[in-house]
Amino acid sequence: MTGGAGFIGSHLVSRLLNEGVEVRVFDNNWRGSKRNLGDLLNKADFVEGDIRNFDDVEKTTKDIDVIYHLASIQGTKYFYLNPELVLEVGVLGNINIAKAAAKANVERILFSSSSEVYGIPQYFPTDEKHPITIPDIKNPRWSYAIQKITGESIFLNYAKKFGFYTTIVRIHNAYGPRMGWNHVMPEFIRRIMLNEKFIVQGKGIETRAFCFIDDIIDGIFLASKKEEGKNEIFNIGNPNEEITINKLVEKLKKISGKNFELVHVEKPEGSTERRKADISKAHKLLGYEPKVNLDTGLKKTFEWYVNEINWWLENSSPKEYPWAR
Repeated sequence: MTGGAGFIGSHLVSRLLNEGVEVRVFDNNWRGSKRNLGDLLNKADFVEGDIRNFDDVEKTTKDIDVIYHLASIQGTKYFYLNPELVLEVGVLGNINIAKAAAKANVERILFSSSSEVYGIPQYFPTDEKHPITIPDIKNPRWSYAIQKITGESIFLNYAKKFGFYTTIVRIHNAYGPRMGWNHVMPEFIRRIMLNEKFIVQGKGIETRAFCFIDDIIDGIFLASKKEEGKNEIFNIGNPNEEITINKLVEKLKKISGKNFELVHVEKPEGSTERRKADISKAHKLLGYEPKVNLDTGLKKTFEWYVNEINWWLENSSPKEYPWAR
């Protein structure tokens, strides 16, 4: 599994190990961390390497049946600040994985794509037949979507030529413990806990249909294991939990017991007003059904981040705080 020390990866490692699957984790710990894996490091084979280096990738794919390819640079902050690195890791990484898979005769690749490939969606809920679009090629914000689109094309075509199966999951607004610090929920929780100015990009009327990590992992697992998932593309998310950003903040106020004023600032160019997945295909072919409602998932996420923030405050200096990087 590439990116196995990251947010989704570490949760997937846990699920696979619990299912009795032998797991090899490949990560360079740039965004992920061995700390995310904890005791799982004693059960999984961990290989540190750079996905941009074909030799590293080739070595770690030997004797592998299924590759879960999750490695990429996530977080909108990086799309704007380091688009060249986002593209380099994504495009080179995708090609290296595809070539290594063909050479190693793997049975299947599951590629973790994203709702970002739909650009600014034209209709909701958005199904897999929606056009793949890049709204503005000059805007670095779309560097992430570009490498996901190229990844989908790479794996579908390499699979056809070299005889392995590929499965693509387009993940929509995943959240939960260990998701890092450069996403809306952890940023909001950090501002609450550290009494920072509570900045909200845009007017707060933008909506997202958030999906708790346990439900994301269920979707990935089903897509990678079922016959019906071979050579298919699936949306994975929870369309039942759509909420405005302002209402999300109100829920966090209630959970934290704190009251604070919002400071609205102009949102970056290219931000989307709404995301909501149509998951009927995954439901029909895989039996996928998200189960965790937003109130439950948000409470679990908040509690985890409170403990994490307190741990860093007690055990490190300000220059080491992960949210300051």
